[in-house]
Amino acid sequence: MTLNETWKNCLAMWKWIAEQIRGGSKLSVEELKEKWLKEHGFENIEENCFFCDYDLGYDDDCMQCPARLVDPDFHCDRVEYNWEAEPIKFYEKLVALDKERTKDD
Repeated sequence: MTLNETWKNCLAMWKWIAEQIRGGSKLSVEELKEKWLKEHGFENIEENCFFCDYDLGYDDDCMQCPARLVDPDFHCDRVEYNWEAEPIKFYEKLVALDKERTKDD
């Protein structure tokens, strides 16, 4: 998967997750990730995360995480936008990073 495809798929999944949570879903974030991936025909995605899967193709230490390529200080477990505890804020952070990433396109 290319870097652009990785971003596209990641944003689509997290947009859907944010919508499900806003709509009152009782599923956990991990369950929502699994459901989205299954419904879209993805299998064997590292940690059910497109960014982790992309990074794994390099060195599996988060240094090639697509979000870190935009913001070296990014980490998915950061308190203010933790992917599991703050999934809507996490999605908003990804959207902001994608805007920064594509600003010169």
